[in-house]
Amino acid sequence: MSRPALSYPVDLEPLSDFYLLSPWSLSEMARRFGLGRSNLMGLLRGERTISNDKLMALLRWSGLEVVDRKLRLAPALHVWRVASANHLEAFARLPVDLQPEDGWDLVTEADHPRREWIHILSQPRDARQVLLSVRPDYYPLLRDRWPGLGRHHRLHYFAGGRKYDEIAGQLGGEHLYIPPGEGTRLFTDTEAKNRGKAPEINEWARWLRQSLHLDTSPWLLPEVAAEETQGGGSTPSATSVHPEACQHAWTALTHRLDTGGTHADICNVPVFSLGNIHPYPVGMVRLDRSFLGEKAMEHGKAQRLRFYKDETAGVMWLVVMHSESPCGLPDAFFSDRIGDFALVRQGDSLLVDRISAPGQNILGRVLSRMAVYETDARQIAAPG
Repeated sequence: MSRPALSYPVDLEPLSDFYLLSPWSLSEMARRFGLGRSNLMGLLRGERTISNDKLMALLRWSGLEVVDRKLRLAPALHVWRVASANHLEAFARLPVDLQPEDGWDLVTEADHPRREWIHILSQPRDARQVLLSVRPDYYPLLRDRWPGLGRHHRLHYFAGGRKYDEIAGQLGGEHLYIPPGEGTRLFTDTEAKNRGKAPEINEWARWLRQSLHLDTSPWLLPEVAAEETQGGGSTPSATSVHPEACQHAWTALTHRLDTGGTHADICNVPVFSLGNIHPYPVGMVRLDRSFLGEKAMEHGKAQRLRFYKDETAGVMWLVVMHSESPCGLPDAFFSDRIGDFALVRQGDSLLVDRISAPGQNILGRVLSRMAVYETDARQIAAPG
């Protein structure tokens, strides 16, 4: 049986996520391009609502190229924002050809840095840049998934007293992006001797360290960075938890599940990754009392249960913590149960291993082991 003809000569599946990251709504984008909103919405649903020529004109206007039927960022400055869980997931779903490179610099106002957004500018090897503006309470979640977002090498200022709103307002006229020549004039990289001297910048740096656990020393003057470290404690830890970000993660992940999570006979169990330490969950599983049993259900209701997923081995470990632990690194405790499996820390990594000595420091006790396959997951006898 022959395959049906393709509606368009390009894979448009990532287009809705790409548009979701824009500061403009779909209605406003359709109006500015000169397209009916219903046509644009239908296009994003997979319907053939416009001609091939009109589609290619829309993609060029949006700052996209087509290479081997796949969408790719065109050379330009693309302006995106992450202000909700939907934006966060849209950013995560972007294919590699639409993902910015993992090298970022901080951007702010030179006179009075604002705290409504964390502006970061990608520094690619070509002319495809992204100005990504993130609400502070979502920034820790984004940085947890893409650690490069937390390693800023330089501090840029918006040039000529510009603000983010002015830059976003330039979009949607002739195109939904800023041409490379114009984009380079929007930012200025101040001389090193002038960095870190303004009281407003110092205060902003202090807020970044204390609220978002960012290391601001790479772009502060060495003496100011030393003062910040002395006044604000040691270098911020990658495992530090932002309370609002933790709540956002749980809300977003439980929203994927179909029914409410307050029933007496079910509990939500977060999924974390083994290997490198990540303070926020990457998924959520809803379990029933008949599956867990009475004691484990008590632990689940108290937010002491976690799944740890080993991608390499295709295994998930159900682990109980010593205390309530919705996010962050669990509190360590001692265990004398030699031979039992436990969650342990080894340097900057987490792994599941047998307790080899009495009084060993562990992060959690393993309750059961589950093999995970591409098409199914089944319970296997608990290790012991």
